[in-house]
Amino acid sequence: MKKLIVFVFASFLISCSSDDGFENANGSVDKKYVTKTTTTGNGDSNVSTVTYDTNKKVLTASDGEQIKYFTYRSDGSLEKISGGGDNLFTSEVISTIYDAYEIGDILQYDSNGNPTVLELYEDDYWSGERYVYTATISYDDKPFTFYHTLDAAGIIDVLNSTQLNFGMAPSSPEIIMAKLLLPVNNPYRAIIKDEDNVEIGRVEVSYNYGTDKYPISSTVVINDDGYVDQYSVLYEYLP
Repeated sequence: MKKLIVFVFASFLISCSSDDGFENANGSVDKKYVTKTTTTGNGDSNVSTVTYDTNKKVLTASDGEQIKYFTYRSDGSLEKISGGGDNLFTSEVISTIYDAYEIGDILQYDSNGNPTVLELYEDDYWSGERYVYTATISYDDKPFTFYHTLDAAGIIDVLNSTQLNFGMAPSSPEIIMAKLLLPVNNPYRAIIKDEDNVEIGRVEVSYNYGTDKYPISSTVVINDDGYVDQYSVLYEYLP
């Protein structure tokens, strides 16, 4: 399953911190840093890894084939990401949607700041027609698995410094969408419906949590208009 780094939050000008939103939603939870995910399904297995320095800053992120490298300034802020490969730090629900559709807008958030209703686009190559769908996402009450890993890579600070202000030079569309999509809790279901409100697909994730409220494993089931795919994910963290 292809993954990508997705992050988030917005309005005309964002002055609040998503770190505040994470703590408000989850309280004083442990900071857990993902080091490895093992995805298994359909006879295939993929291992993605993240390495850290002694200060728990992300050094590399590998999708099993290629590696991304993280470089920091003297003040510890993220300077650049180089290298190649798929991005890793996101939920299976969001990555499945992102792989299949173009995300046009975020229509609704819940009280914690999680994006709950997305407008999706799909273009017909032959007719040129654009189809519009909606995805309704449900969240549990556990902390977003990759939040502190994103923070250790300097990405949360990048998102917090992004201002959606029409009086300023615009940020890149990728950063803006990332800022709009970052959850503070783990999504466990997405239901996708067409313009007639008919369900055409869904993603369901069942998490097996440890006592620290972070997942040890999960099972993902994707139903794409009757075609069902299933795979499992194992998570490992810094000790």
